Amino acid sequence: MSAHLSGRRAALKGAVILAVIVLACSDSGTPSGINAPQLTRAADVGTAGEPNAAAGDTKAFIGAWLDGEPVELRYTRSYVCDNPPSSIAPTGCEIGALPEDFPRSGPIPVIYAIAPIGFTPANPATLHCPGEPLCPNHPPMIDVSRLNIPGVTTVARAPHSHIITSRQAGWHRTVNIRVLNASVWNQIVASPSLATVRTLQATLPGQISGDNPTNIFFFFHPAGESAAP
Repeated sequence: MSAHLSGRRAALKGAVILAVIVLACSDSGTPSGINAPQLTRAADVGTAGEPNAAAGDTKAFIGAWLDGEPVELRYTRSYVCDNPPSSIAPTGCEIGALPEDFPRSGPIPVIYAIAPIGFTPANPATLHCPGEPLCPNHPPMIDVSRLNIPGVTTVARAPHSHIITSRQAGWHRTVNIRVLNASVWNQIVASPSLATVRTLQATLPGQISGDNPTNIFFFFHPAGESAAP
Protein backbone atom coordinates (compact mmCIF):
# COMPACT_ATOMS: atom_id res chain seq x y z
CA MET A 1 0.00 0.00 0.00
CA SER A 2 2.83 2.42 0.87
CA ALA A 3 4.48 1.79 -2.48
CA HIS A 4 1.13 2.30 -4.23
CA LEU A 5 0.55 5.64 -2.48
CA SER A 6 4.09 6.78 -3.28
CA GLY A 7 3.50 5.98 -6.93
CA ARG A 8 0.24 7.96 -6.95
CA ARG A 9 1.96 10.93 -5.27
CA ALA A 10 4.77 10.85 -7.83
CA ALA A 11 2.27 10.73 -10.69
CA LEU A 12 0.28 13.62 -9.21
CA LYS A 13 3.46 15.65 -8.73
CA GLY A 14 4.44 15.00 -12.34
CA ALA A 15 1.00 16.11 -13.55
CA VAL A 16 1.25 19.34 -11.55
CA ILE A 17 4.71 20.11 -12.96
CA LEU A 18 3.45 19.43 -16.48
CA ALA A 19 0.48 21.75 -15.93
CA VAL A 20 2.77 24.52 -14.72
CA ILE A 21 4.97 24.10 -17.78
CA VAL A 22 1.97 24.22 -20.13
CA LEU A 23 0.66 27.35 -18.44
CA ALA A 24 4.06 29.02 -18.63
CA CYS A 25 4.44 28.20 -22.30
CA SER A 26 1.00 29.57 -23.09
CA ASP A 27 1.93 32.98 -21.68
CA SER A 28 2.45 35.25 -24.70
CA GLY A 29 4.75 37.43 -22.63
CA THR A 30 7.42 34.75 -22.33
CA PRO A 31 10.13 34.34 -24.98
CA SER A 32 9.17 30.70 -25.62
CA GLY A 33 5.40 31.33 -25.52
CA ILE A 34 3.29 29.41 -28.02
CA ASN A 35 1.38 32.64 -28.71
CA ALA A 36 4.63 34.34 -29.78
CA PRO A 37 5.92 32.27 -32.72
CA GLN A 38 8.44 35.00 -33.56
CA LEU A 39 10.31 33.97 -30.40
CA THR A 40 10.62 30.22 -31.05
CA ARG A 41 14.00 28.60 -31.49
CA ALA A 42 16.14 29.77 -34.38
CA ALA A 43 17.59 26.30 -34.80
CA ASP A 44 14.10 24.96 -35.52
CA VAL A 45 12.47 27.56 -37.76
CA GLY A 46 14.98 30.34 -38.34
CA THR A 47 13.40 32.82 -35.93
CA ALA A 48 14.38 34.39 -32.65
CA GLY A 49 15.67 32.31 -29.75
CA GLU A 50 14.70 32.01 -26.09
CA PRO A 51 17.23 34.29 -24.40
CA ASN A 52 18.25 32.01 -21.55
CA ALA A 53 18.90 28.79 -23.48
CA ALA A 54 21.50 27.98 -26.08
CA ALA A 55 21.63 24.19 -26.41
CA GLY A 56 20.45 24.18 -30.03
CA ASP A 57 22.25 27.30 -31.18
CA THR A 58 25.24 27.45 -33.52
CA LYS A 59 28.62 28.29 -32.00
CA ALA A 60 30.57 30.38 -34.49
CA PHE A 61 33.08 33.21 -34.88
CA ILE A 62 32.04 36.37 -36.78
CA GLY A 63 34.24 39.37 -37.50
CA ALA A 64 33.95 42.89 -36.08
CA TRP A 65 35.99 46.05 -35.49
CA LEU A 66 37.03 47.30 -32.06
CA ASP A 67 39.00 50.54 -31.71
CA GLY A 68 39.93 50.38 -35.38
CA GLU A 69 41.25 46.83 -35.22
CA PRO A 70 39.72 43.52 -36.35
CA VAL A 71 38.38 41.23 -33.66
CA GLU A 72 36.49 37.96 -33.70
CA LEU A 73 33.19 37.59 -31.88
CA ARG A 74 32.17 34.13 -30.72
CA TYR A 75 28.39 33.84 -31.00
CA THR A 76 27.00 31.18 -28.69
CA ARG A 77 23.25 31.86 -28.71
CA SER A 78 20.65 32.78 -31.27
CA TYR A 79 19.47 36.33 -31.75
CA VAL A 80 16.41 37.58 -29.85
CA CYS A 81 13.85 40.01 -31.26
CA ASP A 82 11.36 40.76 -28.52
CA ASN A 83 7.94 42.26 -29.30
CA PRO A 84 6.41 44.79 -29.05
CA PRO A 85 7.23 46.66 -31.26
CA SER A 86 5.05 44.92 -33.80
CA SER A 87 6.90 43.47 -36.76
CA ILE A 88 5.67 42.24 -40.13
CA ALA A 89 8.74 39.99 -40.48
CA PRO A 90 8.22 36.36 -39.41
CA THR A 91 11.35 36.67 -37.25
CA GLY A 92 9.76 39.44 -35.20
CA CYS A 93 12.83 41.58 -35.88
CA GLU A 94 12.46 45.33 -36.38
CA ILE A 95 14.66 48.30 -37.28
CA GLY A 96 13.27 51.61 -36.10
CA ALA A 97 12.00 50.87 -32.58
CA LEU A 98 13.22 49.44 -29.29
CA PRO A 99 11.37 46.60 -27.55
CA GLU A 100 9.64 47.04 -24.24
CA ASP A 101 11.69 44.24 -22.64
CA PHE A 102 15.38 43.35 -22.91
CA PRO A 103 16.90 39.86 -22.57
CA ARG A 104 18.31 40.84 -19.17
CA SER A 105 18.17 43.71 -16.72
CA GLY A 106 20.83 46.38 -16.33
CA PRO A 107 22.94 48.22 -18.90
CA ILE A 108 23.47 46.33 -22.17
CA PRO A 109 26.39 47.18 -24.49
CA VAL A 110 25.79 48.08 -28.12
CA ILE A 111 26.87 46.42 -31.34
CA TYR A 112 26.66 48.71 -34.36
CA ALA A 113 25.53 47.04 -37.58
CA ILE A 114 26.95 49.11 -40.44
CA ALA A 115 25.05 48.31 -43.64
CA PRO A 116 25.87 49.40 -47.22
CA ILE A 117 22.70 50.50 -49.01
CA GLY A 118 22.41 50.89 -52.80
CA PHE A 119 25.90 49.62 -53.59
CA THR A 120 28.12 46.60 -53.11
CA PRO A 121 31.50 47.22 -51.48
CA ALA A 122 34.33 46.74 -53.97
CA ASN A 123 36.11 44.51 -51.48
CA PRO A 124 33.71 41.82 -50.22
CA ALA A 125 36.13 41.06 -47.37
CA THR A 126 35.02 44.33 -45.72
CA LEU A 127 31.64 42.73 -45.02
CA HIS A 128 31.59 40.72 -41.82
CA CYS A 129 28.22 39.30 -42.84
CA PRO A 130 27.88 39.19 -46.64
CA GLY A 131 24.22 38.16 -46.59
CA GLU A 132 24.88 34.94 -48.47
CA PRO A 133 25.49 32.75 -46.66
CA LEU A 134 23.54 34.03 -43.69
CA CYS A 135 25.73 34.66 -40.65
CA PRO A 136 25.14 32.13 -37.84
CA ASN A 137 22.55 33.13 -35.23
CA HIS A 138 21.40 36.12 -37.33
CA PRO A 139 17.81 36.85 -38.42
CA PRO A 140 17.05 35.97 -42.05
CA MET A 141 14.49 38.78 -42.40
CA ILE A 142 13.96 42.17 -40.74
CA ASP A 143 11.05 44.64 -40.83
CA VAL A 144 12.30 48.08 -41.95
CA SER A 145 8.93 49.74 -42.52
CA ARG A 146 9.58 52.29 -39.76
CA LEU A 147 12.51 53.67 -41.76
CA ASN A 148 10.03 54.91 -44.40
CA ILE A 149 12.06 53.71 -47.38
CA PRO A 150 9.85 53.98 -50.50
CA GLY A 151 8.76 50.56 -51.68
CA VAL A 152 10.70 48.64 -49.02
CA THR A 153 9.09 47.07 -45.95
CA THR A 154 11.39 44.12 -45.21
CA VAL A 155 14.98 43.16 -45.97
CA ALA A 156 16.34 39.63 -46.13
CA ARG A 157 19.91 38.53 -45.37
CA ALA A 158 21.14 42.12 -45.38
CA PRO A 159 24.94 42.50 -45.82
CA HIS A 160 26.63 44.43 -43.01
CA SER A 161 29.67 44.77 -40.78
CA HIS A 162 30.03 45.26 -37.03
CA ILE A 163 31.60 47.82 -34.72
CA ILE A 164 31.81 47.23 -30.98
CA THR A 165 33.25 49.59 -28.38
CA SER A 166 34.24 47.24 -25.55
CA ARG A 167 35.24 43.64 -24.88
CA GLN A 168 32.23 43.01 -22.70
CA ALA A 169 30.70 39.58 -23.22
CA GLY A 170 27.02 38.66 -23.19
CA TRP A 171 23.92 40.26 -24.66
CA HIS A 172 24.37 43.28 -26.96
CA ARG A 173 21.72 45.66 -28.25
CA THR A 174 21.94 46.29 -32.00
CA VAL A 175 22.01 49.79 -33.47
CA ASN A 176 21.63 49.99 -37.24
CA ILE A 177 23.54 52.56 -39.32
CA ARG A 178 23.02 52.71 -43.10
CA VAL A 179 25.86 53.80 -45.37
CA LEU A 180 24.51 55.26 -48.62
CA ASN A 181 27.75 56.00 -50.45
CA ALA A 182 30.68 53.77 -51.40
CA SER A 183 33.16 56.52 -50.60
CA VAL A 184 31.80 56.80 -47.07
CA TRP A 185 32.03 53.04 -46.71
CA ASN A 186 35.67 53.13 -47.75
CA GLN A 187 36.40 55.82 -45.16
CA ILE A 188 34.90 53.64 -42.44
CA VAL A 189 36.91 50.63 -43.62
CA ALA A 190 40.11 52.71 -43.62
CA SER A 191 39.54 53.71 -39.98
CA PRO A 192 36.88 51.32 -38.63
CA SER A 193 35.84 52.87 -35.34
CA LEU A 194 32.77 54.49 -33.86
CA ALA A 195 34.68 57.79 -33.79
CA THR A 196 35.01 57.66 -37.59
CA VAL A 197 31.31 56.91 -37.95
CA ARG A 198 30.39 59.82 -35.67
CA THR A 199 32.53 62.21 -37.71
CA LEU A 200 30.91 61.07 -40.96
CA GLN A 201 27.42 61.33 -39.46
CA ALA A 202 28.15 64.92 -38.45
CA THR A 203 29.72 66.00 -41.75
CA LEU A 204 27.89 63.88 -44.37
CA PRO A 205 24.34 63.43 -43.06
CA GLY A 206 22.90 62.66 -46.49
CA GLN A 207 25.38 59.88 -47.14
CA ILE A 208 25.19 58.00 -43.86
CA SER A 209 22.21 57.62 -41.56
CA GLY A 210 21.96 58.38 -37.89
CA ASP A 211 21.57 55.65 -35.30
CA ASN A 212 18.47 53.52 -35.88
CA PRO A 213 17.25 51.61 -32.81
CA THR A 214 16.25 47.97 -33.20
CA ASN A 215 14.70 45.19 -31.13
CA ILE A 216 17.52 42.83 -32.14
CA PHE A 217 19.86 41.42 -29.49
CA PHE A 218 22.93 39.26 -30.02
CA PHE A 219 24.81 37.13 -27.53
CA PHE A 220 28.58 36.82 -28.05
CA HIS A 221 31.96 37.36 -26.46
CA PRO A 222 35.01 38.85 -28.17
CA ALA A 223 37.92 36.49 -28.71
CA GLY A 224 40.17 36.44 -25.68
CA GLU A 225 37.33 36.88 -23.21
CA SER A 226 35.96 34.09 -21.03
CA ALA A 227 33.54 31.89 -22.90
CA ALA A 228 29.82 32.23 -22.28
CA PRO A 229 27.64 29.11 -22.10
